[in-house]
Amino acid sequence: MIKAGIAALVGLAALSVDAAPTPGSDGCAQVAAQMKLTGGWIDHKNVKDCLDSFPLDQRIRTATVDTLRKAVDGQYSFTDMASIASTIDGGKWDLKDIDLLQSLDAFAKKNYQTDREFHDDLNNLFRDLGDAHTGYSSYCYHSAFTFRHPWTYRVLVGKDGKQIVQLGTLVAPNDAIWAAKIKEAIKVDPKELVGSTITAIDGKDPIAWVKAFGDSLIGLSKDSQTRFNQVTSRQGVAADGSITTRVGAASSRSRLPVPEATRKLALRSADGKNTTEIDVPWFAIAAPTLKANFTDSTSFYQNVCIRPQPTGAPTRRDVAAITHNDFINVAEQETVEYSAEQFAGLAVYPNKTDGSYGNGFPKTVKNGMYASFFLVDAETGVAAMPTYSSDGFPDSECIGKLKDPEATANIGTGGPAGACFYVFIMEVYDGIQQLKAQGAKRLILDWTDNGGGWGDLGYFAVATLFPNVKRDVATFRMTPLLKKLMTAAFEKDLNETTPLTMFGPSNFVDPATGLSLTSADLNRLILKTHKETFGKYTSEYSDFVSIVDGGGIADPKRPHNAWNATGIPPPVTPVFPVENVVVLTNGLCGSTCAHSARLIHDEVGVKVFVKGGEAGAKPFSFSSFPGGNVVDIPQLFDDLKRIGLENDALAPQPFLHSVSLWRVNAGVGYSKRKDLPAEYSYAAADCRIDITEETFFPPGAWKVAAELLKTGCGQAKPTPSGTPTTGPVGYPTGMPTGGPVPYPSGTPTDSPIGYPTSTPSGSPVEYPIGTPTGVPVGGAPGSYPIPTPKPKCTRKQ
Repeated sequence: MIKAGIAALVGLAALSVDAAPTPGSDGCAQVAAQMKLTGGWIDHKNVKDCLDSFPLDQRIRTATVDTLRKAVDGQYSFTDMASIASTIDGGKWDLKDIDLLQSLDAFAKKNYQTDREFHDDLNNLFRDLGDAHTGYSSYCYHSAFTFRHPWTYRVLVGKDGKQIVQLGTLVAPNDAIWAAKIKEAIKVDPKELVGSTITAIDGKDPIAWVKAFGDSLIGLSKDSQTRFNQVTSRQGVAADGSITTRVGAASSRSRLPVPEATRKLALRSADGKNTTEIDVPWFAIAAPTLKANFTDSTSFYQNVCIRPQPTGAPTRRDVAAITHNDFINVAEQETVEYSAEQFAGLAVYPNKTDGSYGNGFPKTVKNGMYASFFLVDAETGVAAMPTYSSDGFPDSECIGKLKDPEATANIGTGGPAGACFYVFIMEVYDGIQQLKAQGAKRLILDWTDNGGGWGDLGYFAVATLFPNVKRDVATFRMTPLLKKLMTAAFEKDLNETTPLTMFGPSNFVDPATGLSLTSADLNRLILKTHKETFGKYTSEYSDFVSIVDGGGIADPKRPHNAWNATGIPPPVTPVFPVENVVVLTNGLCGSTCAHSARLIHDEVGVKVFVKGGEAGAKPFSFSSFPGGNVVDIPQLFDDLKRIGLENDALAPQPFLHSVSLWRVNAGVGYSKRKDLPAEYSYAAADCRIDITEETFFPPGAWKVAAELLKTGCGQAKPTPSGTPTTGPVGYPTGMPTGGPVPYPSGTPTDSPIGYPTSTPSGSPVEYPIGTPTGVPVGGAPGSYPIPTPKPKCTRKQ
């Protein structure tokens, strides 16, 4: 809370406790010095001075525009549709028209004062597509440093229905050097401001500011409400059942242009008695990959900005999705770990139930390698799945669990997914079966912040629950380059288990037969094109195929299919009735998750609830960037080389400078609608749930979703206070429900597990929050109430 003495705080605070650089000094030299003195924390001015010290490199500009233009013209799937994005599908998306080729041509001629301005234009251009499968970041200007603000921001809807923005937890609470720099800059311990309500940000209404930030600086979704959710902090459930808290892009800026020097905040203390305004500086940390191999601007540019690109064959191919870890790195967001003491502030009630969170619910049924499973009440189960990636575990941990050890899951563009691919399917299926065995009659599939993974895992997540689920289909925008590439691949890339490229016949399945394509299918499906016009662009599109990503064979008649490998029988009837299943997400259900969500909603008929967004908004899009094949830097250049096309006049050439991100979406995935691909066909959720003090905590959102699943959106009634309920298996019975206890007003502790005491955390990593311990708040064991948050939702219209 803001103490009384803080109310008089005025004026712009100093930006650093270190010696300020002398006028005209070399910014990169100052950065090198501060990296040594402060363990990585660097003043905003020094970073900006360093990055602004380089004039436009005309040679790199010419080569970069040529590479990007050839990739956009030759392999990007939505070059045509992006040009009319504001009106496509009736203008339901929150997008502007982007003519990529015209923009690149303009950048090739624009008069830039600095090199950074050119690369910032490219970064902004591709981010505005709202397609996380497509983006550009210079390592030098967008990834060498991450800028951080002191606090996370929380957007909450109060009991009065009004939406507010609060200062949440500290971003790096255990870093003494960072804390000292912030305290010196704002003249107050940043811990004392935790819990304050923000009444204005840079002179603007805070909710309007959050929306504007999301619409201009979040590139993960075409939906404005989903982007809104990514700006501020939020909680999710990790694969092992622990809670993670994402910082949000407003507090941690990575792979974005350099921010403004300060942000002006108008604050009201948690008790409402004091107000103040402060100018809060950004401080930067050097990326773990940024070595201290420079001493001035000249050496920084040579060793950081134009260092040679890594070479070698890609270890894995990404199709229809990128892996979850890759996605998190792209996602302009980071996670932080909280100590048990801090987390207790979010735990409404202490933990008195084995295997439960610190607020008395839900009951943990299973924590696995990839997903976790809970009973939120006696008849409602939750399967929390933060990823569709089976990466991260060696085959040796999984091969012995297979029913068919000869099944390899190596077929397709994803490359060697391996034995753990099947274990993922088995684990999710087993967890859901355990929920059913323990009494669950309804199922919540929590896919919040699920960044995708292997496309075939998304398919089997649905196909193991409901009978006769068919793979979704895709086409390709058959440009002259792609025609050459796929013709060569269908001739030379014929090894089914270890494909050379993402475009050979074994990477695709004929939707009519379920069989892998062969060289003979090139003319029948791939080169059999039809024309479609979007704006001024007329493109040729292939016939429909199904993309294989991970290699799971779904046809039970074929040997080594996924059903035999896992021992799971193809369902004859739904595992749960369709009307008793719901998908819950915050809109960022991306890539493979997006395909799964569209498949289960559009084809099977399962409802979807979204949480968050602006108070009073209608239910919004629940799937983000469903795209298709993703061509990253290794595939973009290496695939062409493997089939002898690297020197073709149409082929993009490797970059001359250091690029941390360049990918384009190459496939055009569809759901039930066939008039537009899933990327541009709008589908809204059935219900929207507000983020409140209770539903910010994932199990609180589950309680609301469980009630809405029973009663229908807009009809849910909270259980009256004091009404006895019967808890799930293992809970004490007769526990009265009631309104949740407010969060404590005190300041949380600042020593998260795993954070170093002086060196800031580096690359975005998902840190789990362990299960907290609790101290009873009066009463005897068994008397702890399970809170039933009041459902606040908006009906789909």
